[in-house]
Amino acid sequence: LTMAELRARFGGGNAAPAAGAVDGRISPEEVGLETLCAIGRPRRCDIRIAVKHGLFETGQVPRFPDGLDCRGIDEAWAIDYSRKRTRQNYHGGIDMPAPFGTPMLAVADGVVVGVYKGEKSYRGIEINLRHSPDDTGLPMWVWTQYAHLDKLPDLKPGDRVVRGQNLGPTGNSGISPGKSGRGDGYRRPAIHFAAWFSDSPKFAETRDKIIPLNGQWMDPLALWRGKPPYDSAALRALPEDAKIVPIAVVTPDGATVPAGARMTWPYACTPD
Repeated sequence: LTMAELRARFGGGNAAPAAGAVDGRISPEEVGLETLCAIGRPRRCDIRIAVKHGLFETGQVPRFPDGLDCRGIDEAWAIDYSRKRTRQNYHGGIDMPAPFGTPMLAVADGVVVGVYKGEKSYRGIEINLRHSPDDTGLPMWVWTQYAHLDKLPDLKPGDRVVRGQNLGPTGNSGISPGKSGRGDGYRRPAIHFAAWFSDSPKFAETRDKIIPLNGQWMDPLALWRGKPPYDSAALRALPEDAKIVPIAVVTPDGATVPAGARMTWPYACTPD
């Protein structure tokens, strides 16, 4: 697969940034072929490249605060998605079902880097954020993705968001698996939440995809570990009791549990 072929698949990448666009936007050429294949996963790229960049199961398990009812995961990180696609693939995020209209919340302070209609995407309407080490307290740059929104967010690239901010309502937008994959054609309303990390704030924007420079796939639950490791290979190697991840959350009244947390679950939790 050549860069010319990837450009044909992903789009140009040299258009001038829109008003309010964030700093750090670079061309697909600067990101490089391997990262474009690993994170963008175009059809003609070998899925093993994404696996090399961390797209595989790690065994992390969420543990929510006592006394709160939180929306759990029904489709886990990096599970085999070949049954829902027309080729071998793995789930590049975690899905949590919720009623239509349930607010999707920013997991940390950050900057909007992309908002997409997703009319030809399995993810549908989505918003992507970039989080600096100062935003999260983590030793790297983090990108998060919130997909299957019911309508376009009232946000644009360059806007700052704060942790717990309502990004938009839950929906089931996106191409249904049954239309071009192998599913039954129905998608329940849910958030598809994904994360990547990098040593750089730079990224390319290629046909409704954000591709971080030197980007690596991240098991989203690792965001709440609060300490290394964060890469998939090291996470998978942890003993089983170290794979239980305490999740910080917000409640409908805006309280953070535990207090002082800098990253919280993308849905509010309610008292039992």
